[in-house]
Amino acid sequence: MQKQRVVFRSILIVAIMLLASMAVIGQSAAGSASQTATSNATTGQTIKVGWFGTYIDTLNPFLSYSELTAWINMNVYLPLVSYDAGNKTIVPALASSWDINYANHTVIFHLNPSAVWSDGVPVTSADVVYSYNTAAQNYSFVASEVSAISSVKAIGTETVMVTFSGVLWTMWAASIFVVPAHVWSTVNASTYAGYNSTGSQYFVGDGPFVLTNYVPNQYAQIEKNAKFFIRSEMPTIGTVIFEEFTSQSSAVSSLQAGSIQGLTGILPADVANFQGNAKFNVTTSPSIEYFYLSINVAPYGKGNPTLRNLSVRQAIAHALNLTYIADTVYHGYATTLDSVLSPTNQYYWSNLTTYAYNPSLANSLLNQSGFTTYTSGGIRENANNTSQQLSYTVLVPSGDSLEVDAANIMATNLSKIGIKLNVQAETTGSMAATIWPNLTQDMDLWDWFDNIQSAPQLLSVFLSNQVVTGTSDSGYTNTTYDNLWAKLLNATSQAQAMAISGQMQEMLAQQLPYIPLFSPSAINVYSSTLTNISSSYPGGPFGGLDYQTFTQLVVKSPSSPPSNNNTLYYILGGVAVVIVAAAAVAVVAMRRRKA
Repeated sequence: MQKQRVVFRSILIVAIMLLASMAVIGQSAAGSASQTATSNATTGQTIKVGWFGTYIDTLNPFLSYSELTAWINMNVYLPLVSYDAGNKTIVPALASSWDINYANHTVIFHLNPSAVWSDGVPVTSADVVYSYNTAAQNYSFVASEVSAISSVKAIGTETVMVTFSGVLWTMWAASIFVVPAHVWSTVNASTYAGYNSTGSQYFVGDGPFVLTNYVPNQYAQIEKNAKFFIRSEMPTIGTVIFEEFTSQSSAVSSLQAGSIQGLTGILPADVANFQGNAKFNVTTSPSIEYFYLSINVAPYGKGNPTLRNLSVRQAIAHALNLTYIADTVYHGYATTLDSVLSPTNQYYWSNLTTYAYNPSLANSLLNQSGFTTYTSGGIRENANNTSQQLSYTVLVPSGDSLEVDAANIMATNLSKIGIKLNVQAETTGSMAATIWPNLTQDMDLWDWFDNIQSAPQLLSVFLSNQVVTGTSDSGYTNTTYDNLWAKLLNATSQAQAMAISGQMQEMLAQQLPYIPLFSPSAINVYSSTLTNISSSYPGGPFGGLDYQTFTQLVVKSPSSPPSNNNTLYYILGGVAVVIVAAAAVAVVAMRRRKA
């Protein structure tokens, strides 16, 4: 027995020495790009999730329209308040409590006194004031959301008073990320990319993770923030890598090969490849995504001017067989819709002007508008002005094969009423360059992820000032609509806000800057090694809105350790010893876990 103890003690000493040596090796091998962040992060399992569609446009939360960017930012920055997993109840985030006084239109937020940035600097009211002032600038994508705020004042180091109008205070309180003023005040927020790989403080956040690496058009990496002050939500995993894919098929192949562990937006045709496979879990969640056909109606736009004719837009709407497209392209995993909000948004208005599939009516509308003659190629043209031909190009994200397929069916639909539609598949970056700032496109078939925590935020896309910020891809401008938005922000009751948002949706349905198409089911597939994942959140666990996915997620230890990491973990007398089995000979070694 004594001999066994001596042997064990010797093995333990060797193990500890090896662990120390490997730690030194691991530190020297760490990339310079993540040196700052790793000092704030703890090691743990690494998971990769795939994303295709609109890439990271910028990591600046005041400038971005990309859903992937929002998903990353909600893991690294906190808003004042958030929502629970059921998306019903407002819960503390950066603010631990708040006092609302609707009589004088103020809300006082009490910041969590434990809140600290990842560089150790305390979070203060100055950070909130800076962030909201920045959000209100005319270059900001979220400027419309804070337009109901008249002032933001620090009334103490940890107390902020906001004066606002209306009842929709959660629109801005839950969607505006607070950034560190001591870092951001040294940069130009109107152009800052949100990440500076060459700076000594290239990223500072206060969320459960910190951004540690970013390679444009390839991936972004976040690591657990050891200084995260909400200890009950401290992640168990160490690193999440968001890998960007140029196509759905390449993302699915990577998931099947095991190089990524989670993916949303699976092709309906690919569901069968994962169902019944013990290596994967397949979930279907309420959708936050909707697809639309944007039509360039801007008076100054450089697209085909015939699209400014409402009858032409109505004819296009009646000529599209959306039910057939949803059933054929999406294999039934999509529903048609009439509004510019997703059906999961509480403000979705279903009692709207609709455009049933009716090619006969579409032809009549075009005839009444004077497009009665045809070119030799069968394209309608204006009998009084033959230079006005109904020939258009629609831009479609090349990475989304379903959108491309849908656009091709639309082209066939429109050809039956004398409209030529050229489908031009491009990267989303190329699409954005064509659309903004001069709106040179005719149409684009794209999608929005509806931030249902921000109430009817997507209605702001059609405000006149959104053309300036590079958000509106239709160029729609209407002062009546703008005034309705102002009334919405000043609504004195929830019922009034619902009614006003309904008016706005009806106006858009009648004037058709967008033709709403369909909302696909949120199909998520992830490795069965990932547990403690909820699929009840709209969009699903990997759909881009649920920040709790990575704070709650647990990685199961494999029953048969893989050859590239065949480690068994034991706790012996309070000392963690890693034992590696090699052939029939027991050899003790220490290996650095993935970070």
